[in-house]
Amino acid sequence: MSVPEFLLKCPRVLPDGMPKGELSMSASDRVAKIEPILRAHAAQAEIERRLAPQAMAALHDAGIMRTWVPKAYGGLQMNPVPALKMFEEISRIDSAAGWIASNSSIIAFFCQVISDQGAAEMFSDPQTVVAGGWFPPGKAVPVRDGYRLTGQWAFGSGCHYANWLTGHVLVNDGDKPRLDANGNPVSLITFFRASEAEIVDNWNTLGMRGTGSHDVGLNNVFVPATRCFVLSALDRPSSAFSGPLYRFGLWIVPLTIATVCLGIARAALDDLIELAKGKTPSYTQTPLGDRPVVQDRIARARALIEAGQHYVYGAAAEAWECVQSGRRIEMAQGIPLALAGSFAVEASSNAVDLVHASAGTTAIRNEYRFQQYFRDVHTASQHAFASISRFESIGKLMLGRQSDWAFYYL
Repeated sequence: MSVPEFLLKCPRVLPDGMPKGELSMSASDRVAKIEPILRAHAAQAEIERRLAPQAMAALHDAGIMRTWVPKAYGGLQMNPVPALKMFEEISRIDSAAGWIASNSSIIAFFCQVISDQGAAEMFSDPQTVVAGGWFPPGKAVPVRDGYRLTGQWAFGSGCHYANWLTGHVLVNDGDKPRLDANGNPVSLITFFRASEAEIVDNWNTLGMRGTGSHDVGLNNVFVPATRCFVLSALDRPSSAFSGPLYRFGLWIVPLTIATVCLGIARAALDDLIELAKGKTPSYTQTPLGDRPVVQDRIARARALIEAGQHYVYGAAAEAWECVQSGRRIEMAQGIPLALAGSFAVEASSNAVDLVHASAGTTAIRNEYRFQQYFRDVHTASQHAFASISRFESIGKLMLGRQSDWAFYYL
C-alpha cells in the first residue's frame, strides 16, 4: 500500500528518516548493542523504581522502542516472532527494560484504533514512547470535537519517559454513564499527552520495581476525538497500520508478557548452573552440582522454560501465517495465543521456583539476583492478560460458554 497523502506532509516520520544501518540491524544485534548498558544500570533501576536514563537512551538508540511502530512512521514494524524473541532476550538481561520495551511496543501497536490524524500526531516524534493502563476506568464528558477526561489509571510502566499516555474512560451524559443500544456503558480508549498528566508515585511492589509502573492521572483535560476510540471490534485499523502484524489484535498481548517471564526464568537457570559449579552448601561436603535433587530441578526447570518457548513461538508463527491472507486473528486462531501466553507465564514461574529452592541461602541475599528473579516473575505473572485466571476464561469458550474476559470479543 502506498504511503497515505497525510503522511507525505510529515517528512520526519517517513522511513527515509531512519538510518539505513538501523533498518537492517537484526534483533540479536540490537540486543548485543544494549546489553552492557542494561547490565551496568539494572541495579540503579531497582533502587530508583524506574529505568535508568542511560538504559532508556540505549533502547531508543537501538531502535527497540520503535519495534511495532509502523514503517510509515519510521518504525521497524518487526515481524512478531523475532520481536518476541528480542523481548525475551532483553528480559534475560534486565527484566525492567524488557517489560518497558514490550509494553510500550504493544501500546504503540494498539494505536491502530485511532484516526490517521491522531496516530500521525503521536508518532511524528521518532522518540515517541507510549505508556499507561486501562484500569480503573475514568470519566469522559463530551464537548465539541472531543472529550474532557478525568481519571487515574494504574500500571503506567515507563511513564517517566513517555510523551504519550493511554487510559480507558466511560462516557458520561451529565452525571450518568451513556449507554449503547444494548444497555452497556459506552467506553473509550484514549491517548493524551504525558505533559498534561500527573504521575502518582505509588509503585511500591514486590517485584518489577525498575519498570516505574506508577499511576497516571488527568483532571478535566481536553482530548480530541481524533485520539479516542469507542471500544468495539478492532477491524478498522488506520492507514499506517494495515500490514499483517496489526491483524493480531489484542491476542498478541499475552505473548509479550510471556516473553518477559521466559527471559527472567532463563536468567535464573543460567545463574543456578553457574552457582552449582562452585558452591558447597553449609555443613555438608557435597557440592551443589553433585546433589541429585538439584540435578533434578535444573532439568525440570529447563523443560518448563523450553516448553513455554515452543508454545509461544509456535503459536505466534502459526498466527503469522494466518494473517498473511488478509484475515484478522479471531477467536478460533486467538485461543492458542492466549493459552500459550498463560502457559509460558506459569511455566516460567514454576521454573524460577525450582531455581530458588535449589540455590539455598544464596537465594535470599540481595547481592545475588536469585531473590529478584523470584520477585519479578511472580509480579509479572499477575498481569491480567496472561495470568492463570485466563485458563478459566479460555475454558469457558471451549465449552461454549460466555467468557468473563471481554477483550476476547474485540
